[in-house]
Amino acid sequence: MSQRRDWSDPEAWADMLSYEPADFAVEYLVRNEEFVAECRALLERVKARHGELIGTTKFVARWGARFHHRR
Repeated sequence: MSQRRDWSDPEAWADMLSYEPADFAVEYLVRNEEFVAECRALLERVKARHGELIGTTKFVARWGARFHHRR
């Protein structure tokens, strides 16, 4: 996970001026402790499921994210 920025410093987020909506969504998710915790738990449950979509229906509905398991 990336280091948190100092949001009170305009120069810390100046590079985000060119972000697309999906980029902002990622920034939100990686700062959300609940999302990060669920991702870690999900990873532990699916380590052996190569090539399948990962994420329960509840996870997808809550976060709007689904991942492919790749090695």
